[in-house]
Amino acid sequence: MTASENPAAETGPRSNGQQMAVIGLISAGHFISHFYVICLAPLYIAMSKDLGVGFAELGLISSGFFLASATLQMPAGLLVDRIGAKRVLFVGMFVLSAAITLAGLTESYWALLVLFMVAGAGNCVFHPCDYVIMSSSIAEDKLGRAFSIHSFSGSAGFFAVPLVMPFLMGITDWQTSLFIVGICGLVVAAIMLLLQGVLKDTVSRKKQPPGQLSRTKDALFTRRILSHFVYFITSSAATSALSGLTIVVLVAFYGVTEKLAGYILLAYLIAASVGVIVGGVIADKTKRHDFVLIVTMLIATVVTAVAAMGILSFWLCVVMLVIAGITKGVVAPSRDLMVRNDAPPALLGGVVAFVTIGFTIGNGAAPAIAGWLVDVGSPLNVFWFAAATSLAAIGCVLVARQDAPGPVGQK
Repeated sequence: MTASENPAAETGPRSNGQQMAVIGLISAGHFISHFYVICLAPLYIAMSKDLGVGFAELGLISSGFFLASATLQMPAGLLVDRIGAKRVLFVGMFVLSAAITLAGLTESYWALLVLFMVAGAGNCVFHPCDYVIMSSSIAEDKLGRAFSIHSFSGSAGFFAVPLVMPFLMGITDWQTSLFIVGICGLVVAAIMLLLQGVLKDTVSRKKQPPGQLSRTKDALFTRRILSHFVYFITSSAATSALSGLTIVVLVAFYGVTEKLAGYILLAYLIAASVGVIVGGVIADKTKRHDFVLIVTMLIATVVTAVAAMGILSFWLCVVMLVIAGITKGVVAPSRDLMVRNDAPPALLGGVVAFVTIGFTIGNGAAPAIAGWLVDVGSPLNVFWFAAATSLAAIGCVLVARQDAPGPVGQK
């Protein structure tokens, strides 16, 4: 990749302090985004009593958030490629946080539903904006670690919810809790605005010829980008099935308590968070990101298949799950670098938006499919499903790496 094709190369040398500031700002936004995704879960019981609605109606609020975010992510990516990532990121962060803040000021179910759909619209900007800004702002030899910290911050946002929201509920009510966390997001948005100069987006857009939509379409329908898209579906399906139904499997097959099974799930999630930091270091030490994905996903396939056989003791099964969690984390930075390197720099926002829609598909479909497999057969079918989808993800990497011309705009 030449300097003209690599936006990060055009920024010139940047100090470690500047790069850390970029990683800090982007990761703070990513943390807030993931925190808001599940911030309602600890509030459902109180909300149900106060609003006089059932849990199905409350679940619809979260569904509206996801629907709006998934629907608008591709348009957001195209907008990033047209006007730049910095403005889109700030507007999305402000809309998301403002909607959550306003949600804390209402007692109407329908207002909450609308506000969370607005919040979902703001949430759609993070993946395309974050990738573009980090690719322009971070040195090539530190980009893997930057992506790993970005991924870790998202996981930290999930972990923070069961700690922060019950604490806030203990000292106030659910509306005030939402208002407080909404204000926190607005503070992060304000800091982004004040420090916007440190965020770089060096892709030239002023003299782009007409037909951006057509060029993006051509890029998306290359074999490599389509392979990345399917990889995101299959790999996220594997991890979503494990995170969503591991407790069911351990309770049903091994007869352990739900509390112990919950601790095992927590161990799996912690292992994934540790793995993503290790994966960032690995990604910066090698250019064979495809090899990292193939080896790591092969390990994930083997350990989940062994667990699925039902021949292991409970604690050996736990070891297999922890290893699977580590692999989930390790692959993330190399996967992100593969997408970044295979996408034309001027179309990176649209490409990232497209492939990460695969996350939504995989995460949304896997629990239902794996749950059905449990209903019609053994609880261990969850592990078989995870092994099969991990193996399919390896196939996607192999397809993407076949010798052929790269995406539009690359040699």
